[in-house]
Amino acid sequence: MKASVIGGREVNRVRGRWLATRVTRALRVAGYWQSVGDLAEASRAAHRALRLAHTHGAVPATLVAEAALTVARIAQDGDDLARSRVHLNHAVDLLEAAPSDAERDRVLAWALVGSGDEHRRRGEYPAARRVLDRALRLVDRLEPRDARLHAAVLTSRGITAKESGDFGTAARCYAQVAGLLAGSGASSADAATLEHNLAGLDYARGRYPEAERHARQAVALRGRVAPLVLAPDLAVLASAVAAQGRYDEARTLLRRTLTAYRAARPPRRYEIAVQLHNLASVSQAGGDLAEAEDLYRQALALKEDLLGSDHHEVALVVNNLGTLLREQHRWPEADECFRRALAIAERTYRPGHPVLERIRHNRDHGQIVVS
Repeated sequence: MKASVIGGREVNRVRGRWLATRVTRALRVAGYWQSVGDLAEASRAAHRALRLAHTHGAVPATLVAEAALTVARIAQDGDDLARSRVHLNHAVDLLEAAPSDAERDRVLAWALVGSGDEHRRRGEYPAARRVLDRALRLVDRLEPRDARLHAAVLTSRGITAKESGDFGTAARCYAQVAGLLAGSGASSADAATLEHNLAGLDYARGRYPEAERHARQAVALRGRVAPLVLAPDLAVLASAVAAQGRYDEARTLLRRTLTAYRAARPPRRYEIAVQLHNLASVSQAGGDLAEAEDLYRQALALKEDLLGSDHHEVALVVNNLGTLLREQHRWPEADECFRRALAIAERTYRPGHPVLERIRHNRDHGQIVVS
């Protein structure tokens, strides 16, 4: 009887290792398809990995969570934010219930990065900061230190701080990321991502030549990559050159990003909405008000469908549409837009936040806000 029990346990262990190998292989396949922009194939492979991981209790909880996190990231790229949130929460719950060790803490920190980003995208900045602070505490106790994970947490904290209007904290986070990358022999892709984020921070601060310099450096570091990979860097470069009055150049860059996002499988609807909004802003600044209005309304319809009618990003589109309507002397429509934008912004941002103050200023002076 005892030999039979031991034999059964060994069979379970062998089956668990076999399944873990299959799960890992499926996750690699999912990662490949996600990297080349085919989310349909990536999703199929990731869901296959998750199903396999759940079929046997001997598969480590950390690997099950890795599969859930992969499904969540792919869903987020595909604009399915509800599905992404479900799988993120599933991963966190699995890891919270698992015994604490280095591997569990590492995967939990990655899960918290995803959760922090999800809170940030919804404008829940205090919740995002709490989650990311917890991730940082986990990273601080890992031995050996994981520079890539540490940089990911600091990057998310930096982006959250920038969007919250805390530019000093964002700059400090990015400086720490630069130190980590310098000390760990980081890839050109990691360096490009840092340059991209520095460009976004300088743009938010109104330092447009510096933003352009960082954005061009990001593009150069990417090298020869798929258009979908390069598109975010081209978008921030477009914003920087538009802010310096070079509207034709900005328009060309934004149309390249739109082509990349529309050609993706499936098309990246959220990113398409962002670029339509930015292209509308450039068209408005360049004096093509009819094109600008059409683009604003396309962007608004997409963002309302994806994010809901009360999302803070919707407020920015509505505000800019209001400035356009006022420029056309359509006063009642413009006033309705400003009231709606301000009501949303006041629910999202703390008093004194730069975006909130800008929307109030725009209500009085008609200046546009670029995404």
